[in-house]
Amino acid sequence: MIYILYNPRANNGHGTEGLDDVLAAAGQRDREETPELVDVTKADEAALLLGLAETDEAIVCGGDGTLHYLVNALAGRVPAAPVYLWRMGTGNDFLRDVTGRSGPRLVPLNEYIRGLPTAEVDGETRYFLNNVSFGLDGQVCELGEQEKARLGRPVNYIALALRLVLRDFRPATATVTVDGESRTYRRVWVASAFNGRYVGGGMKLAPDQDRTGDRLCCVVLHSLSRGMALLNLVRVYWGGHVKMRQCDVRFGKDVSVTFDQPGALNMDGEPLPRTAAFHAVKASLSARNAAACETREDMVK
Repeated sequence: MIYILYNPRANNGHGTEGLDDVLAAAGQRDREETPELVDVTKADEAALLLGLAETDEAIVCGGDGTLHYLVNALAGRVPAAPVYLWRMGTGNDFLRDVTGRSGPRLVPLNEYIRGLPTAEVDGETRYFLNNVSFGLDGQVCELGEQEKARLGRPVNYIALALRLVLRDFRPATATVTVDGESRTYRRVWVASAFNGRYVGGGMKLAPDQDRTGDRLCCVVLHSLSRGMALLNLVRVYWGGHVKMRQCDVRFGKDVSVTFDQPGALNMDGEPLPRTAAFHAVKASLSARNAAACETREDMVK
């Protein structure tokens, strides 16, 4: 049996659009049974996925936000059944990272959601697929949610970013610690820990990151005037910003960021309540492989 999981609120409230295409694709995979549609706003998607047999399949419709909530509902567990993602989001940074901008719409998920990094924020630990970030991108996400709630329609995130760069964003001082080495930066515009390469619907902030490896990429953009920040807003789309002296890139398994004042924070494009610190950790490959073996043993039991 193939189960199609969708969220009608996803994709700016258009989460049911395109379901005919998903049903057609599912029908090509299994011509004997009619796929079952599951509205995740009315079902426990983690329990459903973890309860599937290895002979079943599941297709999750959505983008980065849908995936973020899914991996946190699974809480480190990986279903025995094959799970796929059907491209139906707006930013799609995860899919852009693993398949390219024009890659297939149906992508296997199981291996990508095993051994994900975690971030602790205000005593709560969450899993993330792409990034956890303070600064400009966090405030763009925060402001975007406020504008959508106020206007009742999708917003222009590029216009919001320009507004913040030119007028409203206030850079702060941050102390960033990577694997025990601390550095303090002034006028910080972005301080992020990346599991993937992209953020914000295609901005290549961590161009050399490998999500299949055992390190996070910490990116700090600092000491920029508004004019310099505006000039380099375009460079982040191809990764050219990493050559600037105002961009510090470090790799490590343990990343902590502390600001001198509470700021906007986002995780996989989802805004979180304002805070002053986060601590992100990625398990080693050996630990992730051991966890995978334990998961398989639990499934057999």
